[in-house]
Amino acid sequence: MKERVELRQRVLLGGLAQEVLIRGADAGNPLLLILHGGPGFAEMPLFTAYNADLEQHFLVAHWDQRGAGRSYASDIPAESMTLRQFIADAGELIDWLTERFAQDKVFLLGHSWGSLVGAMLASERPAKLHAFVGVGQLVAGMRNEQASYAFTLRRAIERQNSEAISALRAIEDRYTPSGGLTFADLVVQRAWLDRFGGTVNGDTAALFNRVVQELRHEYFGDLSTLAQEFSFGCLLPDILAADLDRTARTFDIPVYIVVGRHDQNTPAELAVEYFDVIEAPVKELHWFEQSAHLMPFEEPAKFNALLTDTVLARR
Repeated sequence: MKERVELRQRVLLGGLAQEVLIRGADAGNPLLLILHGGPGFAEMPLFTAYNADLEQHFLVAHWDQRGAGRSYASDIPAESMTLRQFIADAGELIDWLTERFAQDKVFLLGHSWGSLVGAMLASERPAKLHAFVGVGQLVAGMRNEQASYAFTLRRAIERQNSEAISALRAIEDRYTPSGGLTFADLVVQRAWLDRFGGTVNGDTAALFNRVVQELRHEYFGDLSTLAQEFSFGCLLPDILAADLDRTARTFDIPVYIVVGRHDQNTPAELAVEYFDVIEAPVKELHWFEQSAHLMPFEEPAKFNALLTDTVLARR
């Protein structure tokens, strides 16, 4: 007899209590841990709204990482906000999940920033993983931001948008290794990137409006902004220094890289370059032609089918 799981719990990870939601139609289904993007941008409500079909096949674990969503608090030690700590937190959560549900392994899915954490964890600690799915794969922080900025400026020039050109030229010097790029600079660039279709290939507001009215403000509101400012402020140096070409090229498990054709948040061309150098027993590149950076929510039916009909079926 199937046993529906609907469990929300605070789990102690790296000495900090963090919010975890586990949902699934059957407690015996294989575990799927989702590492959200950002940093500081908890996507739990988006995944539960757009990708609920996954709960028929997986026991889906949603985690608000330290400093994000319901795991944000103003007194989190800034020194604990490091890429290495997030990898350690994820490893502890996998240990907790496998013990709690008496399973040996989990499927690991990382989106955007979460794909950086996930790729490093999957390369270093594959023993408890069935497979890794990198969605909007973040490869190399500085190259990522330079490519995203260059696309945005190029599009502004093509459209002769003087306001965008002026705003982007004002932060151009930041996009060098010693330029001192900040979260405030990224806010400027990402705002124009969104308007030029590099984040969502369609109506961004419509995508979020499906869920935003039902949520408390820690997910989409003032607290979310505070969480992102805090998280980026602490983690941006680690992100900019990250380069998976050096640190996570070899995997002992299947790797699936999911790329949005129009993604210029984590530019698609960098994900393809990374895919080409990955060494894994199985590796597959999957294009989402109608998506930019938010593939799970822009093309949810196709995304859910990829997870169930390909990733799960080949376990």
